Amino acid sequence: MCGASNMCVQHWDFQFCRLFLGPGLVIYPSRDYLDTRQMRRRDKVYTGSQEKIPFMKEQEVVIEAFTELAPRYEEVVDNELNRFWGWSYAGFVDRLIELTPISDGDFILDLATGTSVIPRRLVERVKKEYQVVGLDITARMLKRGKEKIDQDKANINIHLTCGDAMVMPFSKESFNVVMCGLATHHMNVPRMLSEIKRVLKSGGRISIADAGGSRLWHLSVIKVLIRAAAFLYFLAVENINRAWAEAAAVSNIRTADEWNTLLSELGFIDIRITKLPSKRFWTPDPLVLEATKSS
Repeated sequence: MCGASNMCVQHWDFQFCRLFLGPGLVIYPSRDYLDTRQMRRRDKVYTGSQEKIPFMKEQEVVIEAFTELAPRYEEVVDNELNRFWGWSYAGFVDRLIELTPISDGDFILDLATGTSVIPRRLVERVKKEYQVVGLDITARMLKRGKEKIDQDKANINIHLTCGDAMVMPFSKESFNVVMCGLATHHMNVPRMLSEIKRVLKSGGRISIADAGGSRLWHLSVIKVLIRAAAFLYFLAVENINRAWAEAAAVSNIRTADEWNTLLSELGFIDIRITKLPSKRFWTPDPLVLEATKSS
């Protein structure tokens, strides 16, 4: 299993992914926007890094958690969004799409695409000529996404690939739009944003939706309590891997001001952060982040 063995993560073994996932799922370097040098670069980025061991272990936990979750992922997320924010999964994705300008001829990248919900909703709702690439580190999620894509022949412009959003296997300036829904809290956000900037064309747009944190979360005692609460909740309703993955994700949740600072420091312009309504005052606020790569 590509996710469980971590072959896609550590060695970019695309041939292994192909055997596991079947033809038509993993995009190969024949695509103009794929770059095998970026696949090799991943090992160089992590080698020698002081954060290599904890970061790779965190990724492995995420892969294991979402490998198990894949067959019921959309139902689970729909229930969680409704419980914490009062949103349906489809409604949340639709709101993200509404806030994302799409033009004819765009190449769109969806990070952490999972079961391809965002690409499929795009094809259903935005009737223009464009191509969508979904990237995810968990092969089982992509396999489930491919099954859903194959059910609708209208989705011929959706392509999926197994890869890491923090060292993407794409050439620079490949995409007009990069989207990401409900996943940045499982990533090294500064590294992810740097990669987004690299693969975006000049004037390209990013659109990210995820939970936003509070300044209080930086207090050690508060952070420990939130991590403990997240761990215990997901241990009770899901399993140990999901509990560890969500507890570890607490450190990656940022406030609107922190997102604004990160995007500004990387040179993004026209930054707009929208707080979406939530029915629970005690949960992290849902945020949609929009920005443009300067020319």
